[in-house]
Amino acid sequence: MRLGFSDKTVLDALSVLESGNKGIKKKLELAYQLKPDIGELVREVKARGLKSALEIKVTLGIPLMPMLAARLKSPREMIKKMGKVAIEPKFDGTRVQIHFQRQGKTWQVKTYTRNLEETSPMFPELKEIGRHLNCNEIVMDTEAVGYNPKTGKILPFQETITRKRKHGIDEAAKSVPLRFYVFDCMYLDGKSLVKDSYEQRRKALAAVVKKDDLLVVDDYQETDDASQITQLHHDYVKQGLEGIIIKKVNSPYIPGRTGWLWVKMKESEESRAKLSDTIDAVVMGYYFGRGKRTQFGLGAFLVGVNHGDRILTIAKVGTGLSDEQFHELKKRLDNLISAKTPPEYEINKALAPDVLVVPQLVVEIAADEVTKSPVHSAGFALRFPRLIRFRDDKSPSTATTLAEVKRL
Repeated sequence: MRLGFSDKTVLDALSVLESGNKGIKKKLELAYQLKPDIGELVREVKARGLKSALEIKVTLGIPLMPMLAARLKSPREMIKKMGKVAIEPKFDGTRVQIHFQRQGKTWQVKTYTRNLEETSPMFPELKEIGRHLNCNEIVMDTEAVGYNPKTGKILPFQETITRKRKHGIDEAAKSVPLRFYVFDCMYLDGKSLVKDSYEQRRKALAAVVKKDDLLVVDDYQETDDASQITQLHHDYVKQGLEGIIIKKVNSPYIPGRTGWLWVKMKESEESRAKLSDTIDAVVMGYYFGRGKRTQFGLGAFLVGVNHGDRILTIAKVGTGLSDEQFHELKKRLDNLISAKTPPEYEINKALAPDVLVVPQLVVEIAADEVTKSPVHSAGFALRFPRLIRFRDDKSPSTATTLAEVKRL
């Protein structure tokens, strides 16, 4: 790990070991995403062979990698690439994978983040989840969103994210109650559903989730009309939601970001922005501040996007932060300081930060537009970049890719 290796490096090695080249890496990756324990996968391949390893299925209590959405800006392009689609609202909350077993001897419910971290103690309201389900075992994909129980209105993301804590959980649950919008089902009563179509998984959800305030199966509409995608996007944005998710109706549940099976369409938080979507970027380092900003210890920070196993610079951000956010950012980054450049970074000398940090913190950045850049290693730069928020629910591996930037 100190040399910059990752689980993906081990998958490369395992592929070469078994086939003489990296040709079976994608198959190994799929098995790994369904059950992300690299040690167990290697043992399975060596003890029982590749075929047995590739038959790994969803297991209760072990998180699988979440399926992620790609980005396409044009509804016409979506229909062209995806055919008939289902349109779902995109809630501005925190993604939660829920595992439930009614007869579990040591546990009944477990929850995991998109980064596969267990967060079960954070959601005391799920202790009674059995009363809200007509099944004995299930693995569900949900978006947890804070809401006002008096008005039923959804709370802003900044309030929802206050529920992610290790202390004062019961008090936080009372002040910010959560509703879990359920949008997919990967396992039900002993059967893995990841190879079933979107429509089949949706039918399974409708049959087992009871209608109430804790679990809500979100709405969806099927269409092959690009104009309907545009109309629903505008309707949901007017309702205060982030936008929409478009899903191919006959698609299986494939962990990770895999082609044009799921696509998201968001609205920038500032109407003046020409760039219709935001970018989730990795913080790579920061620069010492001048003038008033000397009190914060930093004046700007460098962010990058993913390109394979590398992280390429795309913006130097110094706007969009309140005084409190400057202080919080400095505090967070001081815990991530790196004595030397992390091996995955590609940074032009002209942009070298005063302080480098390990790739751990992800932030959401808005900008007016994307322009070509001879200085940034991504080959692009964000014009008038500004911080929208910290994305503690995302890991660097799920940050925006260079390919996505090109499409934007």
